[in-house]
This record gives sequence, structure tokens and C-alpha cells, in this order.
Amino acid sequence: MLQRIRDNASGPLAYVVVAVITLVFGVWGIGSYFTPSADPVVANVGGTDITRNQLENAYQQRYQRLRQMMGDNFDPSILNPERLRATVLDGLINREVMDQYAQDAGYRVTDGALLGAIRDDPQFQENGEFSAQRYRGLLAQAGIAPAQYEASLRQDLTSRQLRDEINESAFAAPAEVDQAYRLANQQRRVRYLSFDPASYRDGIEVDEAQIQTYYDDHPDAFKRPERVKLSYVSLDRSSAAADAGEPDEQTLRALFDENKQQFGEPERRSGGFLRVATGDDANAARDTIQELASASGDLQARAASNDNVEYESVDDAQRADLPQAVADSLFDLEPGKTSTPVKGPQAWYLVQLSQITPASEPSFDDPEVQAQLNAIASAQQGQQAFSDKSDRLESLAYEAPNDLDTLADELGLEIQTTDWVTRDGGSGIGQYDAVRKAAFTDAVLKDELNSTPIQLGAERQIVLRVAEHEPATRQPLDTVKDDIRERVIAREASQKAQAAADAALDKAKSGTSLQTLAQDGGAIEQKGFVQRSNRDVDPRILEAAFNISQPSEDAPGYRVTGTRDGDIALVAVDSVREAPASEAGTPRERFANQQRQYIAGLEYAVLGEYLRAQTDIEVNEDRIN
Repeated sequence: MLQRIRDNASGPLAYVVVAVITLVFGVWGIGSYFTPSADPVVANVGGTDITRNQLENAYQQRYQRLRQMMGDNFDPSILNPERLRATVLDGLINREVMDQYAQDAGYRVTDGALLGAIRDDPQFQENGEFSAQRYRGLLAQAGIAPAQYEASLRQDLTSRQLRDEINESAFAAPAEVDQAYRLANQQRRVRYLSFDPASYRDGIEVDEAQIQTYYDDHPDAFKRPERVKLSYVSLDRSSAAADAGEPDEQTLRALFDENKQQFGEPERRSGGFLRVATGDDANAARDTIQELASASGDLQARAASNDNVEYESVDDAQRADLPQAVADSLFDLEPGKTSTPVKGPQAWYLVQLSQITPASEPSFDDPEVQAQLNAIASAQQGQQAFSDKSDRLESLAYEAPNDLDTLADELGLEIQTTDWVTRDGGSGIGQYDAVRKAAFTDAVLKDELNSTPIQLGAERQIVLRVAEHEPATRQPLDTVKDDIRERVIAREASQKAQAAADAALDKAKSGTSLQTLAQDGGAIEQKGFVQRSNRDVDPRILEAAFNISQPSEDAPGYRVTGTRDGDIALVAVDSVREAPASEAGTPRERFANQQRQYIAGLEYAVLGEYLRAQTDIEVNEDRIN
């Protein structure tokens, strides 16, 4: 049979078959090699990928933190999205470099430490005590498997060990602290003469020629920016989960059978153990534990006869709560029995079991179990529904690129619209730089196609197209004439105030007092002795005052600066008070600790830079934005 195949493999039929296979592979198969990934890699750090979704999630978290910090003062236009995204990516790379170093250096988090961190987390507690039900319930609501959360937490705790070790080892030399303390707490007597540009506005005339010249010299100042209105469909996890429906009993029972250990309490044991540290003499520790094993009485009584022996009670503990050597022995004993000597990594143990609390396993019909099962199943079904619809959304965006109706009809989505969006900002989805960047691409703007799916966080995707477009247009001169006149007047008034301050500076250096200078215009402000950290003084005034070199009563120092309110100020400093370096007490101690933390931060940053230089890092610039 095989020989017949070989004989016929060189005939005309073979060439036809090969041609067909080649065509099929060329049209369908090889395309997969050129189809962009749904989650492309933006960077590779020492063999570990950082994906676009990871970057987008971190970017949105940073963006939202900035919004919360700035509150009502938040202005998206002042942010440079590309620079912020690059900063976020740089942080992800730094973290991965440090994580890899911590792992290679042998930093580890034991199961006991991990469990302790989870138990101490207030969000998993009820009435001050850890609640396993709350822990599982919150993770289920978030769609996070316990194993996934615990792996992430273990990684964070491992990295924290490295940072803590550097923090604890850093120090600031006393002389360095003294000098920094003196400078930080130095006081300077500050006065300044302010010149308000508003007082120089009278008499400034602006003619038509000046207005025309300003208009011609600033062609971009009076443009209404290019803008678009967008139509879009939005797919998010919550809506996809709602379409998934309620989980059926078969699904819940299968989930219950797979995760029974999550719905009850593990076996617990009580008793106690003796610990003899190995120390520098392992043989002595072994002899001591053998003597204790051959003695009579309970463990606590045996420990009382030897100062080198520690006794620790075990009260209703899980296996993970105990050192591994103790746990292995305790959970292998019968009640009332005592183990033979047990060798641990750094000590010998003698273990005694007094009581067993059996593991509990609630029934499938238990209301609490049902609530947890429904939460877990709903989260899983919702995530699967979102994943399925997300895959289909990506396919339809390519298959039907000329309208949103096909996507909306097949996926049950509503077509929504935005207000005007510019390249620099907008409301609604227009606040996201990824949306604005996509809206102004040639494919979407000029070719009038749908965008590819845009990821907004981990649980939302949108596809958009341009509904209306208005190019950038320069506003007519008549429309902006009043604005230009005001700008010219303000500019000339500020120039006059600056000239008055410069003239006053020359006179002050020649010995004229500020009081005398104030008679020619300007208002004197007496601030007295202030520190660099003084919040009651304009920060620009403070900066100018502390940049004056070696002022004194015999030789006052002067400097002209603009103020936060737009005034021009002549700043004078005529006395300096040095903070005593030997000043004791809490303020200086706090400052010394701040210096130590500052140095620790520098050392951590230097380590990060060194490790980055030693690590193979590849960044795909074209995939960042």
C-alpha cells in the first residue's frame, strides 16, 4: 500500500493535490501568521512579556488616580497621554526587573506568611476577624480565582521583601543630616514690593494695525481645532454577564464538586510542641531533644527544666499556620500521642496532639454555599460570555468595516454617539487618548471605516466610526478682535510693570529703601522670617528669596520675579537665621528618618537602573499607543 502511494506521488495528480494544498494554506492558513494578536506584546523583559492589556490597565489606574488626586481641578488637556503611557510602561518594566532579581536572589514568601497577609487584610475581615466566606465571595464578585489572587499577592510580598531590606540597611551620616537639617529649616526675613500690571493699563491704546499684526503673528492662536463626533458600540463585562443568564443546577453541582474544599473549614488540630534551636551545635540540640523525648509529663513541664527549650501551644490551627516540620508531624498523630524528635531546617521539635477538629463540609443546599456557588458561576459565565463576544467583536470589526449596524445587531449592542471630540480632549469616551488616537487615523477619518476594537481597561471594548467631521478653521478677525485687544493691553501692562520692577531693583542696589521706592508705585508686603516650606507665602516669592546668595543686614539681597497672581515683585532679604544642627527632639529625629528614607529610595532606584542595564529589554514602540 505504501509503495503504491510512493509510485503515484510523482504523477500529474500529485501536482494538482500539492497546488490545492498550497492555495488553501496560502489563503486561510498562513494568514494567521500575519493577523495581529488581540493582546500584542509591548515589551519583553528578560523573557517575560508585558502585553497591551497590562499596559492599558496600568495606564487607566494611573489616570484615575490623577483624577481623584486633582478633583475638580483635573484638566485632561494638561496631560500628555503618550508621555504618561511611556512613564507607566517604564514603571511596569522596572517592577518586572526587580521581581526577577528578587526571585533569582532567593527571596521567598512562605505559605504561612501569605496566609497571614490575607488574614490581616481588613477587606477580608468581619468584626475584626478573617472571614473565609467573605474572602471567597469578594474574589468571586471580582471574577478572580483564589489561586490567581494568591499568586499575585505572593509576588507583591516577595518584591516588598527586597524593598524593605534596602530601607532597613540605608542610613544617613550625622553630618549629612545636620547640614540638610540646617538648610531645610533655615529662616530668611522676606519683604517684597509688588507691581500690579492692572495699575499700568490706563493710557494703553491699541489701534487696528496692532490688532492685525497680532492676528497675523499668531496664526494658530485663534483656530478652532479639528473635531469629530463619533458613533460607537461598547461591549463591557457587566452587560455581557447579564446576557449570560442564571447558572443552572448542573453547573452549580459541577462547581461544588470541583471546589468542595472552598465551602467548608479545613481540619484543625490542637496541642503543642517543644523547639530546640540548632544554633552552632547541632549535636547538642539533638541530644537535648532526645532527652526531652524520653522524659515523662506534658511538654510544657518538660520545657521548664531547660532554658534552651521553647514551648509553644497550638490552638485549633490549620496545617498552613504551622512550621512545615511541626505540621507534618502534628497532622500524622493520634490524640494524646507525642511524636519522636522531628528535624526542621533550623531546629528540632517534639510535637504532641491533644485534640482534632474535623474538617467541615456544608451541603450543596446550604444557603451560604448556594450564594457562593452562584457568585462564582455567574462570574465565570460572565467572563466567558464577555470573552466570546469580545472575540466576535474583533472578527466583525474586520468583516463589516463600513457600518456599526452589523456589530450592534449581532451582539445586541446599542449604537451610541459622542459630543465633539478633538485630538486633545473630549467628554465621555473622548477623554481616553486611545479613542482620540483611533478617531483621527486615516482609516477611520479619511477612509470612513470602523476602528479596530479599542481596549478601555480590562473589561470594556469599543468600536467606533466618525459620524461628523469638521476640519480646523481659523476664526475671522472680527470674531476675535476684542480678545486680541485685551491680550495686547495685558502684554503691554505686564511689560510696564516689569520695567518698573527692574528700575526699582537698580535703585534698591544703590541704597534706596523699599519704603521710598513704594512712593513711586507698588505695594510693600512684610512677611518676616519664613522657611522654605512656608505655605502662606507665594512659592515663587519663596524660590526667589532662597536663591539670593549670602544676604545680610549690611548687604541685603534682591531679586525680581513674577508671582502666582501675575504681579511682578522685587524681593528683598536682609537677614538669615540658621537652624542649630544639634537641635534635639522629635522634629530633627523625624527629619533624620526622612533623610534615611530618601537615601533608601535613591539606592533602590540605582539598583533598578543597574539591573535594567543587565537585563535584555525589548520595547515595541509601535504598540505602546
